[in-house]
Amino acid sequence: MSVGSPLPLLDIPHLSLDDDQTIRDASPDGDTNPPPTTTTAKTTFESLPQELIELIAFSLCAQVPLGPPTSLFPLLLVSRRFYTVLGPRNDGFYADLFKARFDWRSIERRWTTMHNIEEQREKRALLDGIIASSSEQHRENVMPMRPDDDLKLHFGSFTRPGSPSSDHQLIPVESSPWRALTNRDYAIEFRRRCTVLNRMRTAAITGVIPPNSSRPSSPRLEPLASTTTLSSGHGNATHQHQYKSTLGEPDDLTQNLWTCYLMLIENDSRNLDHLIEYACLRTYTRLFYKHSLLSEAMRPGWPRQSAGRGLGLWIGWLGGDDVATETTRENDERFFVLKPYVFGAHKFDAFHVPWTITNLPVTPKTHPITSAPTDPFFADLRPRTMAQTIVHMGRRIEMAPPVLAHAAIFSFFFRVEQDPARVDDLMNVSVGGAAASAFHMGPQPGAIMGGAGALATVKPAKTSRPILSSRIHDHDFIRLASCVDPYSSPGLPTLSCRSKISGSWEGRFSFFDFDSYRDMLGGRIRSLYEGPFGDQPQVWKIEEKVVRVKKGEKKGGKGPLLNAGFEPGQPGPRLSQSPPPASATTLPSSTTGGGSTDAGGDSIMTSTAPRQAGARRKSIDGPGDWFSEQQRTNKRPRSVQEDVFEEEENDNEGFVISDDDGDYEILLTGSGHSAWGQFRLKGRVRAYDGMFSITKEYESDSIGRESRGRWLYRGYNVGGNLVGRWRDTHTPQDLSGYEGTFLMTRRA
Repeated sequence: MSVGSPLPLLDIPHLSLDDDQTIRDASPDGDTNPPPTTTTAKTTFESLPQELIELIAFSLCAQVPLGPPTSLFPLLLVSRRFYTVLGPRNDGFYADLFKARFDWRSIERRWTTMHNIEEQREKRALLDGIIASSSEQHRENVMPMRPDDDLKLHFGSFTRPGSPSSDHQLIPVESSPWRALTNRDYAIEFRRRCTVLNRMRTAAITGVIPPNSSRPSSPRLEPLASTTTLSSGHGNATHQHQYKSTLGEPDDLTQNLWTCYLMLIENDSRNLDHLIEYACLRTYTRLFYKHSLLSEAMRPGWPRQSAGRGLGLWIGWLGGDDVATETTRENDERFFVLKPYVFGAHKFDAFHVPWTITNLPVTPKTHPITSAPTDPFFADLRPRTMAQTIVHMGRRIEMAPPVLAHAAIFSFFFRVEQDPARVDDLMNVSVGGAAASAFHMGPQPGAIMGGAGALATVKPAKTSRPILSSRIHDHDFIRLASCVDPYSSPGLPTLSCRSKISGSWEGRFSFFDFDSYRDMLGGRIRSLYEGPFGDQPQVWKIEEKVVRVKKGEKKGGKGPLLNAGFEPGQPGPRLSQSPPPASATTLPSSTTGGGSTDAGGDSIMTSTAPRQAGARRKSIDGPGDWFSEQQRTNKRPRSVQEDVFEEEENDNEGFVISDDDGDYEILLTGSGHSAWGQFRLKGRVRAYDGMFSITKEYESDSIGRESRGRWLYRGYNVGGNLVGRWRDTHTPQDLSGYEGTFLMTRRA
């Protein structure tokens, strides 16, 4: 089924009856066609009101709670009356049936969130235009136009000031996919879901995916180049209208995978039963592995990336894989399939947009559309998209697929924990070479004893199976719907990721043998399968701070990207409840390459001189103002949100966060420890998609050993866990550096 074709309905029988024909009982002599003058009175059964007929149908459907409501079919054949009441035109009945059989509250919640985001941005665009027009009128000594104090805007009912014509509405009501869902939308989705469930069940039983859906849709990695920008001026105020090109539509198989994935992240109790019990999800997932993942991995070279393969891996992680029932051969095949996506960081991005881009959306002027670099050691940092226009809830909506590498990382290390022999003991593996020593590849002999004595017994937190509760995945859905195209999508609201990174975390970071990794970058893919890897436990404790970006300045900081935007020697953010200590302390820096530190190797200041309580001090980032206050030991610890708003109330010069999509930035600070020793953390959150960049710098230990350097962690909060990749800070950002993966879960 292509997206442009009519949406499939349930296989509801359509009675071919003339308008003046009635259904009559057969006469005793077998004559089924009495004379036209004979009128057959309606039976009592046919005279039932519509509500009662629907109630009877609901009761019958409840007898078969999973899959399509097959018990409904006999009722459709009773009479014209029953077909009219229960047929495909009764959207209200099928909408109620959808809500009775599938999880729907999460859908309403997400649609409302997306609608509110669009509405707020539309209002802001309108008010910005009014302000610009008012400024122009003021310069011309004309009475400025001001919006009414009680201005109430109807979503989609206005145009941007100065638009070429009133026909150019920003988001007309009838075109916004996030308008309120109707019974018609629910009815269409109900019939389509039944079709998808039937297709999955048939494929699982027969062991064959239909030939007309033989492969997931091809990857769409090139940037959207056909974006037309129209400018309209009103005085000195210029307004731009972008009309981006239409995204590709998925083929049948990929559309089915989209439906399955969305049902899983919308699950609260009902969806999973339909998929597991009726659609045979786990059998279907095994079939998909052989059909699209294993066959692709067996091809020479690197496996190709596509939206379908990413969705398939995510479905397997969320509910499709059953490690306990896999044979040894199947388990080996899974590791073979997953390893390129986990350790091939230079081929498979773990980010929706390259981590080097701090402000989005971008323009073709700042980021020209170019071909991929030919040198294997140069990183591919082009903004591009794999988004598609899919069918969901009776609407055609644009969605970016979930990141393939994230699902691979989750699944790979969960399997490693079930089979510990898969992990190579890199503590006893020689990773010789000057480069390896410079990067501190793997723990050196005796590293497990470094730092505090308790670190020697730290074990990685177990990677738990994902929790299929819709609220945990709300933010994931909003991100996929908001970060469609880096050239035009506005992304998430600025503060939507607030409190999602802060807290106490525990988990693991993995590392690949350096020599094997270097050979892999050079094109020897065999090194990927032969090279050893290992992992180490770590614990993080992170706090966050919201700062206001000054007018004219950009988010992302002024410093090197390899230092998370902080200038060399610049300490991380310090929260108001943690005032600077009485004396300054410095940490020696052990890295000098790649722009991470200045040429002179200046030390990084981790604290500053004391200030008086309530004294105003500049933000470490330049933009924004922070306020320090006396430590209050007799009060309970405050959350980050409480800290921001209490600060506003206690200081008249503070700022009030009145708009979650305003000019703010989330900064991060913290500390932690691993088997390598104690370390400090500092970083920031990219507002566009919620990607965090955190530098992790080890301290010198108590017995005088040098710091183990600084590493840059970049990742997301996905499904309530932190997942992503770290890299070294020696290699320049335009080159493929030495990278590994990390997984973190909240500490109980």
